[in-house]
Amino acid sequence: MFASSEFERRFASFPPNYLENFNYVWKWKVKVESNSENYILDKEHRREAYARLSNILPKWQTYRNGNNVNSLKTLRDSLDCIWQEYDLLRKYTLLDFDDIALEPLKKIWHELGRVKESEGKKNPAGCYSAVAVSKPLLLIWGQTPAFDSFVRKNMSLSFDLPKYSCNWTFEQWIKIMGKLSKALRENEKTVKFLKEKSSQLYGQKAVVPYGRFIDIYYWEGSD
Repeated sequence: MFASSEFERRFASFPPNYLENFNYVWKWKVKVESNSENYILDKEHRREAYARLSNILPKWQTYRNGNNVNSLKTLRDSLDCIWQEYDLLRKYTLLDFDDIALEPLKKIWHELGRVKESEGKKNPAGCYSAVAVSKPLLLIWGQTPAFDSFVRKNMSLSFDLPKYSCNWTFEQWIKIMGKLSKALRENEKTVKFLKEKSSQLYGQKAVVPYGRFIDIYYWEGSD
């Protein structure tokens, strides 16, 4: 799983124009956060972050078949609610996932998940569309795959993805992300390759978007 040669092959076959939307956010994020005191959800940059996400997420069909007629307004409100949690989260990559405190992650899960819910209300069971959480988080954090239908279909059974629904609980998401983190850590050659690829695309000081690369890996094929 995650052999560096297979990562390289799949990345080479990924349509270049499919990189544009992610890069539109990620290169801006790298620029903003090159100064460690600034980040894309701070007071100065939050509206720009929302503008970029609200342009891309509908194109990515993030809220398709959702119950919230004002999903983008809810997204704006949710970003206003998670700026502190994001500031903590951005200091970690997928390699460090087990070190991230659960409470900030849980708040992010509820705030982004509710964007697709009726009237933007939180689900009492904490069961949300994984896509509603993962696609915006992919853009601003870069450490989770999008978990769309292509990716879910191609992921190994060992990740224990729910078979019949993309509505997940927080606990299911944490478990799946933990397994992705472990699988990546176990392949040093792949981590080295992804660091080199990230440096080529985004600069040596950029945070490596491991989740985006894994998203491409599974979008292009299965284990």
